[in-house]
Amino acid sequence: MRVNYGLSALAFAAALAVPHAAFAQAAAEGQDDQGVSDIVVTATKMGETRLQSTPIAVTAVSGEELAARGIRDVQDLKAYVPSLQVSDLSGYTQLYVRGIGSNSVFIGSDPSTTMHLDGVYLARPLGYLNDFLDVERIEVLRGPQGTLYGRNSVGGTINIVSRRPSDEFTAEVRGEYGSYDRYALKAYVSGPIGKGGVAASLAADLSGHDAFRENVSTGNDMEDLKSRGIRGQLLVPLGEGARVTLRADYSRQSGAFGGYPKLIGPVGVPLDDSILGDPDKVSLDGVSHTVLKNHGVSAEIEIELADGIDLRSLSAYRGFRGSIDADADSSSITLFRNLVAPIRQSQFSQEFNLVGKSESLDWVLGAYYFEERNREPLTLTLYPFGASHVQRPLLRADSVAFFGQGEFHISEQLSVVSGLRYTTERKRYELEDRFTASTDPDPDVVEAAFPISGAPGIPDPFIVDTRRRDNALTPKFGINFKPSNNLLVYVSATRGFKSGGYDYGASNAADASAGYGPEKLWSYEIGVKSDWLDRRLRANLTAFYYDYTDLQVQSFVQNGASFGARTQNAATARVKGIEAEFVAKPAGGLTLHANLAYLDARYREYLNAFVPTFGSFDASGMRLNNAPKWSATLGGSYEFDLSGAGRLNAGADVHLQSRVFFTAANDGVNGVSGYPEQQKGYSLLNARIGWTSADDRWGMSLIASNLSDKNYYVGTANYTPAISARQGRPREIVGQVSLKF
Repeated sequence: MRVNYGLSALAFAAALAVPHAAFAQAAAEGQDDQGVSDIVVTATKMGETRLQSTPIAVTAVSGEELAARGIRDVQDLKAYVPSLQVSDLSGYTQLYVRGIGSNSVFIGSDPSTTMHLDGVYLARPLGYLNDFLDVERIEVLRGPQGTLYGRNSVGGTINIVSRRPSDEFTAEVRGEYGSYDRYALKAYVSGPIGKGGVAASLAADLSGHDAFRENVSTGNDMEDLKSRGIRGQLLVPLGEGARVTLRADYSRQSGAFGGYPKLIGPVGVPLDDSILGDPDKVSLDGVSHTVLKNHGVSAEIEIELADGIDLRSLSAYRGFRGSIDADADSSSITLFRNLVAPIRQSQFSQEFNLVGKSESLDWVLGAYYFEERNREPLTLTLYPFGASHVQRPLLRADSVAFFGQGEFHISEQLSVVSGLRYTTERKRYELEDRFTASTDPDPDVVEAAFPISGAPGIPDPFIVDTRRRDNALTPKFGINFKPSNNLLVYVSATRGFKSGGYDYGASNAADASAGYGPEKLWSYEIGVKSDWLDRRLRANLTAFYYDYTDLQVQSFVQNGASFGARTQNAATARVKGIEAEFVAKPAGGLTLHANLAYLDARYREYLNAFVPTFGSFDASGMRLNNAPKWSATLGGSYEFDLSGAGRLNAGADVHLQSRVFFTAANDGVNGVSGYPEQQKGYSLLNARIGWTSADDRWGMSLIASNLSDKNYYVGTANYTPAISARQGRPREIVGQVSLKF
């Protein structure tokens, strides 16, 4: 499907022009004085602020919107946040904001766009794909957050904010059933415990679905899911002006998630080649199965030290356990099998914030400590050689940071912002790497066999024990001008930083020891947040320019019978773009929303790019990965009052985006065009209809996602016999029934 973006832009302008007359008429006649509602966020770490008064490019999605739109996890956020792209590889989430992200998400590396759960940094992308549970809102901060969220948030960060336990009893149960036998049972209960202000909440989720893709080779179908989760909170007052919130959670996901299971090029095998045009079928000779288990506890202490001065302490421990078993060659040919098990990761973090507010100055001072220990053992079986590539890596990492930021109010309308963070990051990487010969492809047998060397294309065994240290100063400067309560104009300059790391898939000791250096980014941004016509129209605009140096880019390198991953610090890049977000309420019950993003993200100088298809080449001037030039979401909803019989709500939205590339080769090099590692422009249509009882207790809805059943790719791999891909979710229609107490 080819997307006509000029026509879409014209339709978008018309959609804004049509309700303008309705706005004027409603204002003249005094109809419907309810405007676009305020949203409260905590993105600045200086307490709660109105979204429209927060000088950051941030999109907030409430828990009610998540449920109404059927947004289950971070993958579904893509359509509602400008410049956000999301992919996954067997549970390893790849996040890109404004083209800034990383396809290197394994041990030894860190995400460029980060995720926080109630303020706790989540270090491993394997823990990002949990179903949203007990969520009050999600805040997506676009652009580097180098001062307040300093650990590697060079692209942006996603804050998941839980509902606090309530001081009155409340409960909800919601059931779902739909396509692919998708099912879900979600429950939430909250309220006081005895006297004294103690309150607690508990939420649980049981959900899953059958396989999205039929495996014609073995019948072991792909992309099914079973998910279980539970989350509890306890809020305890500690006296006047003080309280502690204790949180604990556990989740488990399992299924044949796959890696890149769909071949998109011929391999000369009749069965595999016969289904190339069928998006619902794959052909793999092996069994794939993934298990991801997350757990964590945290304690948040808030103390009012004096009038206008608060102290906050956040202590957290998190752990991850899992295993990934996949047919790595994505075909019915017996070539590779990939086993990552048992994965063991743990992390501890401690953050202190001292926050002050006065008539002329708002400020925050902070200290942050983080440590991580991570193992991701890899066994890659090479069947044609009767051998396996075995890695037993251990990563130890710690980070210490001190930061401060203040906003000085020159007048009621004008303020200036200044902030600075100092970060030091240390990593120690221990890697035992060897090849073992075997006549039995079972990795348990492989590991017990004897080492070999000298076989064609197989390097000698090697062991690595190396360490690195990276330091950074990341300042922020800004000017905010607020001539009225309904208008904010801000400009800012922010530096982002992401620490260096090591290549999990390096095929020799030199590459594994060398690793790669940190990446750095200067962001220059101007934004406008505005409400018009008695808050019936909200228009937020952002323009930005990035000066990006030493960005980390991973590619796969073929080395005889084996292959490895190599991450390079590509020399420089520049990113510039414009984003617009609109919400309109032209008449009672009618809400229109739209977001539009233009992005020009290119390597300025990248002389030694590499992909197996072309070898080394000059990628200067090529577009960055997962950075569509245009993307937009247009939609609306209407609520009907059924005169005492409740309310009916219907809505729809369409997400459009232009072509994206998955390697620096873009559309080909060396005179070759039509390179397959890309996704052409496409659109996704979502729709919903729901009923709510007059007392708000009962609710029923029908939600459809990807209604036209569009097949599209969110990532590709070039180490398989032909290019293989990770597909987006197919069409799903789900019914919901909910009951509130």
